[in-house]
Amino acid sequence: MAKKILLVDDESAVLFAYKKVLQREQFKVDAIDSMAGTYELLKSNNYDVAILDLRLGGELSEEGFELLRHIKGKHPETVIVMITAHGNKGIRERAYQLGADHYFEKPVSTNRIREALTISGVMPVAGKVGGRMVQPPGTGSLKEQAP
Repeated sequence: MAKKILLVDDESAVLFAYKKVLQREQFKVDAIDSMAGTYELLKSNNYDVAILDLRLGGELSEEGFELLRHIKGKHPETVIVMITAHGNKGIRERAYQLGADHYFEKPVSTNRIREALTISGVMPVAGKVGGRMVQPPGTGSLKEQAP
């Protein structure tokens, strides 16, 4: 059975690019651009991975943290990848404190997303991802690596 990914971002270009790449990797992807739509999907679906943009409602909003808390509260096994165009050290630390497995600042290449999924054990190890060797799941983390 295909693994399920929830993709939440207010930028349609990001949703389109990530969804297309992840579907090619045989994931079932639900892509949504709003909080309300995300909560509706979460009522009837469980996800292996959630890729969450921090800010969905403008430069000062932090809806991604609210979604992170909600998902981890109901499904702690879900792998969370936080992405943001407005990051800093404090936001990164808060994301990890709330349970994010990976954190990236935009722009984030699709190769970095695939690498995070491989390291988290969601995607099979294929040796190289984006021209770089990838560690087998459970042997490392992208938390300490620069984006």
